[in-house]
Amino acid sequence: MNSAVPKLIPAMISAIVERGSYVTKTKLLKLMYLFDVEYYRVFRKTFTGFDWKFFHLGPWTGEYDQVITSLADAGEIELQRSDRSEYDTQFFRTPERHEFSKLFASFAEEAPLRQVLDTWADATTAEILDYVYFRTEPMEHGIRNVQLDFSHISPEKALRYTRSSSHTDPKDIRRARGHLRKRMAALAESRSFAFTPPKYDDLFESEMSRLEEKRD
Repeated sequence: MNSAVPKLIPAMISAIVERGSYVTKTKLLKLMYLFDVEYYRVFRKTFTGFDWKFFHLGPWTGEYDQVITSLADAGEIELQRSDRSEYDTQFFRTPERHEFSKLFASFAEEAPLRQVLDTWADATTAEILDYVYFRTEPMEHGIRNVQLDFSHISPEKALRYTRSSSHTDPKDIRRARGHLRKRMAALAESRSFAFTPPKYDDLFESEMSRLEEKRD
């Protein structure tokens, strides 16, 4: 694991919250994966150095939980539980503002993270999961419970981050999405995994609407 990861996580949380969006454990994990995908596209290596695997709802790494726990214990990040009892989830914040520019040696290294945050920081967890699961090369070629192979990522360096098509038959995508929704529902029932499933997005969307109203 890259020694910069414990500094990267608070910086990402700070940047997302500043945009008026929310951060949960699942959302942050998938955004870090997307950053690694785009970083690999340019530099042919991941930034985090995480051992990403295809697990349950997509890319996952056990190292992530360890870092989150360590940062929370040290007071570098704050975990705030929802005040609505029917939603058993936590939102991440930082006690102070963090910059991520100083974590990179050049703007070229920083650019993939900025592109990911510009595109996905305001998205719901479900939207990010959908894109991660169906439209990123390591997951397209992934095998459940096996390490993800980032070498499938195209080396093209896009000037602008776009959501490219997987060219998968629409019928197959609809069928896979239906299976994924059933899988997420089953996991939510059993609570057999460590991170928060995206069943809470109705709350998130409500909160985002409330924030938008305040800004108007």
